[in-house]
Amino acid sequence: MFYQEKCTLCGECLMKCPYLAYSEEKAKVEFRKLMNGEPSPVTAECITCAACNMFCPEGANPFDLINDRQEESGTFVVADQSIGMLTMASQLPSEVIQGDPGKPFLHLCTVGDFIPGAIEGQLFDGLSKIKGGDYFCYIGWIHLGRPGMVRDNAQKYVDNLANTGAKEIICFHDDCYAMLTSKVKDLGIDVPFKVVHLIEYLRDYVSVNQDQTHKLNMKIAYQQPCASRYTFEKDQVLDELFDLIGVIRVNRKYDRQNALCCGGPMVAMQNISQETVEQWRMKNIMDAKQAGAEAMVFLCPLCVLPLRGRAKAQGMEPYILSNLVRLALGEELAQGGAGKVF
Repeated sequence: MFYQEKCTLCGECLMKCPYLAYSEEKAKVEFRKLMNGEPSPVTAECITCAACNMFCPEGANPFDLINDRQEESGTFVVADQSIGMLTMASQLPSEVIQGDPGKPFLHLCTVGDFIPGAIEGQLFDGLSKIKGGDYFCYIGWIHLGRPGMVRDNAQKYVDNLANTGAKEIICFHDDCYAMLTSKVKDLGIDVPFKVVHLIEYLRDYVSVNQDQTHKLNMKIAYQQPCASRYTFEKDQVLDELFDLIGVIRVNRKYDRQNALCCGGPMVAMQNISQETVEQWRMKNIMDAKQAGAEAMVFLCPLCVLPLRGRAKAQGMEPYILSNLVRLALGEELAQGGAGKVF
């Protein structure tokens, strides 16, 4: 939700954006246009990574306004294929796989099967699993300039999860956690179950099982998902997890507040060339390599798909976060750290 009363028109949101990088004067002019509902190039050029919400010193959530204006104006043009993919996600067969009584439910959304091996091993033994179109969180629609889809389906999404009878739900997908802890607050929707992020679950599991955990002594670069912009407080929990498993998160330009998108949303935009997308992806990869990373670690399966091969080609082993923890627990990763690398 955009808080107009907090906005001072400082321009920081559009000045600090790595993709737009407007001058201070232009940033102020264009954001005023957005506030007044006037046409602005921002609605076509913004790649929807939501970073500007973090850049705003007043907590006004400027991206939420940009996203609404994208939908209202129709100037954010995306490929029909991308719209079709998200439409299909909500139509996928749904399943609740019952685990041991009293254990939490693992919410896989529609991406839990994207990376083979990501939910195997002792970390997930006995957990019930929820997946499929009935449990699709809809956050992906913000990347297509259609935040109305999130608002329109939020209550149904929460109700479907509640109807599973789960008392505690672990979110495997960062988007789902953003919906259940941030977006629903904006919409005034109550969540009748405890919500836990995968990062928090992994941190707590390793804390309790330190006797089974060995230090990896590995330097890694972390790929932050765009949805983490809504719940950035968990970044501290991630650092605690990395410390527990002996991982050093290298200090690089494109991390934390300055993290770059994986490029997925840019692919959907019809006004951005594939060459430009590739340039941004390689900026990210080479930044990680130059900072001394031996591996690249991913939280979101959708970030894994376009970047794992590029990371591997630069000598950095790709891991999805759960598999990195499994490695620290001494488990064999039969299907690799991040699935098949092409």
